[in-house]
Amino acid sequence: MPEPLRVAVIGLSHDHVWWNLAGLARSEDIKVVAAWDKHEALRERFKAEVPGAETFRDAHHIMHAVYPDVVLCCDNNHDNVHHVEDAAEHGCHCVVEKPMADTLAGAERMMAACTQADVKLIINWPICWSRALWHAARLATSGEYGPLWQVRYRSAHNGPENVGCSEYFVDWLYDAKRNGPGAFTDYTCYGAAVCRWLQGMPDKVTGMAGRLVKTRETPADNAVLLLSYPKAISIIEASWTQVSHRPRSGGLFHCAEALISPRGNHVLVSTAEAPEGTLVEAEAAPAHLTSLGHYVTAIVRGEAEPCGPLDPVIARDAQAIMEAGWTATQTGEAQAVKRA
Repeated sequence: MPEPLRVAVIGLSHDHVWWNLAGLARSEDIKVVAAWDKHEALRERFKAEVPGAETFRDAHHIMHAVYPDVVLCCDNNHDNVHHVEDAAEHGCHCVVEKPMADTLAGAERMMAACTQADVKLIINWPICWSRALWHAARLATSGEYGPLWQVRYRSAHNGPENVGCSEYFVDWLYDAKRNGPGAFTDYTCYGAAVCRWLQGMPDKVTGMAGRLVKTRETPADNAVLLLSYPKAISIIEASWTQVSHRPRSGGLFHCAEALISPRGNHVLVSTAEAPEGTLVEAEAAPAHLTSLGHYVTAIVRGEAEPCGPLDPVIARDAQAIMEAGWTATQTGEAQAVKRA
C-alpha cells in the first residue's frame, strides 16, 4: 500500500482552508504535515486543528523542511500565483482555492509552471463536492430535455464582514490588488466556471458592476454578466449585499423541455407536464468526487482524469470569461473572450 501523500498548506487566510482540511482528512491517503501563514494566530489555530503538524514562518522554507508531495494554497488570490510557481519548481503537485488567481495572466502563469514541472494543478471549488451538481449537469447536457439554452448562476450573501468571515479573509477580499474587484472576483467566478463547463467558451461577454451599497471601498459589491453563445444566453449574478438567503445561491439550468436545478442532495426537474417540479434524489457521485482528499489522491496517482471546474483548463477559461466581463463592465462594450 502506498504511503500517504504529504500535504503542506501555504496560506491560512482564506477561510475555506478549514473546510479543505476537513475534506483532506476524509482520505486515508492524505497526511497534512505542515502549514505557513504570516499571522501567528492562524498558525496557532492550525496547530490546534491538525495535531502533530508543523508550522513555519517562511513559506519557501517549508519545501525543504518537510518535502511535501502536494501543496494546498489558501492565501490571497494574487499571492497564490507565486506560491504555485514556487511549489511546482520544487516538484510539488498544487491545489489552489477558487477562483484560481486574481488575473488571467496569473492563472496562465500557474498552468505554465505546473506544465513545465510536470506536476498536477487542481483548482478547488466547494460546489464540486455536491453530488446534486454533477447529477444536474448530466441531465442538462444529456439531450434528454433538449438543448441547454441558458445557465443562470447566482452567488450572493450580505458581504464578507456580515456573514462571519475572519478578519484575515475580509482584509484581503476588500483589497483589489490581492483579490481582484471585490464581489465580482469572489462570486462571478462560480458562474463563469459552471457556464464554461456546461456550455463551452462564450462568443462575447457583457455586463455591469459597481459599488451600490457597501460603504467600505471596493470596486464592486454587485455584478451581472451576460454570456453570448450561438444558441444560448447565460446569466451570472454576484452580490455582497443580499440580506436574505433567497433567492438562494446556485444554478438554474434551462433546457428546451425542462428547468433543472440542484437542491441539496436532490435535483428539481420542472417540465410542461410537471411545472411545479419533481424532486429527484441525486445519484451518488464517483468516489473521487466526494471530497477534496479523495480527488487529490486520485488525480495525483493517475486514477482519475481532471473533470468539471476542478480541471485547471476549465478554471483558466473561467478566469478569461471574468476578465472579459470586467473589461465589459468598465467600457460598456461587449468583449470577446481570450482563448488559450
